[in-house]
Amino acid sequence: MTGETMTSRSIRQQIESNAQSAGFIDAQIFVAEDGFGAYLVRVVHELLDELSDSERRRVLLKEVAASVSNAELITPSEEEWYGPPFAEDGGQMPLWHEVLGRPISDDELTFATDLDQDIELPAIVTFYSLRGGVGRTTALAAAARILSERGRRLLCIDMDLEAPGLANVLGCPEPRDDQGVLPLLLSLERGDEVDIRDHVLRVSEGEELYCLPAGKLSSDYADRLRLLDPEIWYREAGNPLHKLLELAKESALQPDLILLDSRTGISPVAAPLLFDVSDLAVICFYPHPQAELGTELLVRALMSAKSRRATSETPLTPEPRFIVSPLPPGPSAESILTRAITWIDQWIGDAQSSRRQEYDALRADEITHAVSYSPDTAFRDKMSNGVATREVYGAVADWLEQLLPQTYALSASSRNRKHDVLEQLDFSTGTAEQQASLLDDFVHTRVAQQALDARSPLVIGRKGTGKTAIFRWLLERHQENENPVVVFSPHAFRSSYKWTLGSDALEIVESEFSGESAWTTFWPCYTALAAYFALPAEERADPPARFELSAEILDSVYDELSTLDVIRHMMSCPMAGLLGARWLRDIDSRAKNRHMLLFDGLDTGFGNKAESRKTRARAVTGLMTFLTESEAHLSSLSFKVMLRVDIWQQLRFENKSHLYGRSVQLMWRDQNDYFKTVLKQAIRSEIFREMLAETRVGPSADEWRDDEVRRAWNVLVGERMKGGKTTFTRNWVWNRLADGQGDHGPRSLSQLFHEAVQWEKREEVRSSYDRSIMRPRALVPSLDKVSVEALGALQEEFPELDGVVEALRSLRRTPIEPDEIEAVDPNAAERVDLALEVGLLEIYEGTQDDVRRYRVPDLYRLALGLTRRGQA
Repeated sequence: MTGETMTSRSIRQQIESNAQSAGFIDAQIFVAEDGFGAYLVRVVHELLDELSDSERRRVLLKEVAASVSNAELITPSEEEWYGPPFAEDGGQMPLWHEVLGRPISDDELTFATDLDQDIELPAIVTFYSLRGGVGRTTALAAAARILSERGRRLLCIDMDLEAPGLANVLGCPEPRDDQGVLPLLLSLERGDEVDIRDHVLRVSEGEELYCLPAGKLSSDYADRLRLLDPEIWYREAGNPLHKLLELAKESALQPDLILLDSRTGISPVAAPLLFDVSDLAVICFYPHPQAELGTELLVRALMSAKSRRATSETPLTPEPRFIVSPLPPGPSAESILTRAITWIDQWIGDAQSSRRQEYDALRADEITHAVSYSPDTAFRDKMSNGVATREVYGAVADWLEQLLPQTYALSASSRNRKHDVLEQLDFSTGTAEQQASLLDDFVHTRVAQQALDARSPLVIGRKGTGKTAIFRWLLERHQENENPVVVFSPHAFRSSYKWTLGSDALEIVESEFSGESAWTTFWPCYTALAAYFALPAEERADPPARFELSAEILDSVYDELSTLDVIRHMMSCPMAGLLGARWLRDIDSRAKNRHMLLFDGLDTGFGNKAESRKTRARAVTGLMTFLTESEAHLSSLSFKVMLRVDIWQQLRFENKSHLYGRSVQLMWRDQNDYFKTVLKQAIRSEIFREMLAETRVGPSADEWRDDEVRRAWNVLVGERMKGGKTTFTRNWVWNRLADGQGDHGPRSLSQLFHEAVQWEKREEVRSSYDRSIMRPRALVPSLDKVSVEALGALQEEFPELDGVVEALRSLRRTPIEPDEIEAVDPNAAERVDLALEVGLLEIYEGTQDDVRRYRVPDLYRLALGLTRRGQA
């Protein structure tokens, strides 16, 4: 067999053949990998007593000697000295000298949380740190306390055998001499029958929280500790560590989670905990330069490991989480945290190419939690329950709970109707102008109510945040006897109002009446004309005589061109701006009710050419000047201007400060309000409403409490994100639909759910899912299409960003150094500030010492084909 690649099976077959040829019938043969590409061999037969060591090797290892790193060729009597044989199915040896040098596996990088099906409990989590003093044990104890309050069963095991302390932090009594991890492991090494319950302490009677202490410190403890050899565990058939965990699983304790408090540093026990038995590893560290290399090696080793749950079909890897602690108080904390996130991005980057698309990539900011230094916590004898503990360590508890089965699943009747409800779900993907059901789906948030109030003349917001939804509500849902006056509108509404002007007409106004004063003249004339046409005849006032506008002329207005002729005529009159303002005041005095003067579509109404945007800036400046000068003289008419926030920020005009405190910025800061925008669309499905009724969710979404919103959301798309890096699907969606400014657009959310429904319909044919209407994993591939739509809409609105977009696309990775953009396109760098303003870019968290680096948010990153820095 020389020259062939040897396997454990081929080595066994060859040794069996050699033994039989030598007359060693029924020899016991053990073969296992050593973790370095070679094999461990043990052969036991009584006739070997007749051969010397060299003769045994020559006879039994013929053809395989080059592939064997260690051979135990022994007799039964000699076996007593060698001890039990190594485990043949041990897989990769979880020992430091092996794992640190192991390359990242070519297998798909899959975690337990990626799987649609729940893993068998208990889930196992190791808390580890290379150095002490970073709050590892405190974090474990706090998370355990929080989860036990949530009704989870936990067993905390103190595996820091050299410096035990977990039992004290949890407030447990001192263990007996024969109680704890150390005496338990030694008993298991000897093959003794033990009951793990004899070694466990209950933390409190009111909670299912238990602690397995390391043992009682005494003069005998150190002697016992020297007897442990974790490397031998993986060369024996009965691994004591595995047996301990099996005992916990099979005992009456039946924990949901086992939390292991590992020894710091490169200790012999730590490697098996991290690289073999854990489903999730929580790595605690402080980002001091001295810790960078060691922690990087640790993370890369973790990414190459396979847990005990791994199978040939599903090679599961322990999933990483990071606690950055202790952060100092003051402004330096942010820069220290950003340094840690930058490191983690790089450490996990090389493994990202092994992730399946539907499992989603790791995000350093989502798998990292910061804990500030607290003297109260640092010097406290034990971890207590309380609001402060939940606030500081709640995110850590959420990480662990992600491993557990979800608390909700569809009822049998709902599962039977899943196909039907998928057919009924219909999420609107068009703009606010196009959505027929927009007003029925309108979410009455606090900010939306302020925007509808006549006392707020200016409503600003980023693209897609709902400005046109406000416009439509005021236009279509106004009170009886209130006639909204559409002065300026999006293109889709212009055909309904004969006097509204488009970009071509506005270009003519700009060319014929050039100068800054042209638009302060235009808006009074145009607004008064719009009010004249929009209001009932009894509320109209005749135009000033100097305009020479007869009833016949006004009656002849029927389209944009005839309106433009009238406007040009009015603006040609001396003092036209003052006359237009007077006409508007006369109309105001005749009005019997309150009416709003509505302005929307200003961002696109002037066109998208560079010169058109300059015209828009002058025109909107003129409008704001007219508004601030006129509104105090109006009692029945009030202004309502919808304007994109970046346009507003660039305006410079006298008395701009008069609008401070009377403008409303549309921002989606509350998750529940944001998610109502799709849930209100979903409840158009009768079947979905019936499903919600089963979970005690009321029929009126406007009256839902926060807990009802969450329950409705969980029925629709599940509670937890399988493969996402936050516990809850709502956090995953919230983070990924945010632009670089942290804003959220309801349109992107609707598009995401529209795509997810189509994906789920296809997937349900292949494999059923009964936890929710759509499995959370449906969101991951759907986000790609949403990203394409979002980027396309952004480029349509801001064509001047094309150079930046192409530069980003060519770079292929994010975050991005400023000089990288300049190297691709020197002109594109001039538009970076605009890209930041509109959310295409954000300042990367890793920015330090005033050196700006940029990152593309996920909302646009996927459409640009960018991977995160460090990915292949």
